[in-house]
Amino acid sequence: MVTIVSKTREPDMTWSQVRERIDRGETGDKRAVGDPAAAPLGTDAEAGGAPTAGEEIARSAAAEDAGPAARAAAQGRTTRRPRRTLLALALAAAAVVGAVLALALALAP
Repeated sequence: MVTIVSKTREPDMTWSQVRERIDRGETGDKRAVGDPAAAPLGTDAEAGGAPTAGEEIARSAAAEDAGPAARAAAQGRTTRRPRRTLLALALAAAAVVGAVLALALALAP
């Protein structure tokens, strides 16, 4: 979990401010370009009658600033693929290549 420590009280952030920072590329995980959104950040909570508290929004903004690896760690995930996944992908690729070669040899005159 990301904790924000501040000596002075800053004004609460809004979801639109967070989205603007992301779209400007300030969070480091994308280029500075606007993304169309069917439901902009915070829309679901507001529609449900429970708008997100400013400190929660600030915590999300801090997680965006931390980068993809820190966000994954905060969510209990990893950004690296496990070795078993890579091994399975390699075996699948070898099986496809083998099948293509066997088909080519079977169809050869």
